[in-house]
Order: sequence, then C-alpha cells, then structure tokens
Amino acid sequence: MVTRRILTVNNIKFGIFYSKQFNSLLVSFYNKKVTSTQQINNITILKNNDQIIGVNIFNVDQNLDLKSGFCSEDPKVVNYVIQTLKDIISINQEQQFLIGRIIDCEPIEGTHLNICQVDIKNEILQIICGASNVRKKMISVVATLNSWLPNGTQIVQSKIRGVDSFGMLCSYKELNIENDQQGIIDLGSEYNNKIGESFWKEYYAKQDQV
Repeated sequence: MVTRRILTVNNIKFGIFYSKQFNSLLVSFYNKKVTSTQQINNITILKNNDQIIGVNIFNVDQNLDLKSGFCSEDPKVVNYVIQTLKDIISINQEQQFLIGRIIDCEPIEGTHLNICQVDIKNEILQIICGASNVRKKMISVVATLNSWLPNGTQIVQSKIRGVDSFGMLCSYKELNIENDQQGIIDLGSEYNNKIGESFWKEYYAKQDQV
C-alpha cells in the first residue's frame, strides 16, 4: 500500500519528546491547538484545520532505547523520525540551540535585565537576559527563534520593557541537563572556535565519549 504524501516541508524546527509511559515520540511542528487527527499505521497525525502541526509515533522502543523527555537534536532520534515519516511528511531538522558569544551587554535601567548582542556567526541576535552571571565576551547557548525547550515551550520573538528580544540565553536547568552551575551556561574559551555550531551536537558527541 502506497501512502499519499500529505505535507512537504524543507527545513523546520520541530520538538521531539519521548514518553516512556506511552512508548511514543511526540513531534511538534507548530504550537497550535489540535482540531482533528488522522491515523496511519503506528502514526497519529495532529492537525489544526488542514495544517499538520505534529505527529505521535508509537512503539518506538523496537528501534530506539530512550529515556523519557527531550530529544529534539539527538541525531539518532532525528534520523529515526525523518525516516519513519518520509512517506507522509518530508522534513529536515533545523538547528535550534547554537553556541553564541555575547559581544555587548548593556543593563536596562531600573531592572535586573540586560540587552545582549549575541554573535552566532551568521548574524547578531539581540536577546534580553536577566541572569546574574551574564557578561560581555561570555560564550553561552542560544535558543534561536522557534526552538523547542525541553518543557515544550517554543521560543518566540518577544518585547521586554519595550525592547525586542530574538531568542533566549539558556541555563543548564532550562535544557534539563544536570549541572550545578547557576545562571546561564558558561561554556568557556574552549568553545571559541565553535561559535554558530550546534550545542547539542557537541553535547551528544561528548556523551558518546563517556
């Protein structure tokens, strides 16, 4: 039986979350309300009117050994999702969490907030940050617009104290990584030559070496 392809997308930022309880991958494309569903074998397609906004893939433990939680940029999971959906949805995962360098950091008067200019190699992002350890020349992790956090929140453009913010500087806690470091992630000078590269690619590579 040939399944009709019902959505074609090039690069998109999608969130992937594993539920061990239901042995399923929850894949989110757009942060919209589900108005209808469609079942194709072990895949439930979630729609908002005629737009596909996500899918649930069941019985994944036959192919993957995962812990519950966030796995949006785990290479083996991303590849599994792309291959599983290829006859239904044509997608490629766009990098979401990049290594960035703060090149300017100016306080917003009367607040604990700072206006940061963050270099992610191909562009400079203005990001409002309230972390106590934020500073100029710091190398940290940038959640770019439309990225999905481990708690299911999608990063959108916002305005704080009248100032536009185009992303988020992340803490280890926000990325659900065990680490005692307070404030936003301080990667250190060893990442000087990795500005603009995927943080999760570096993270998973180090995990594989352990």
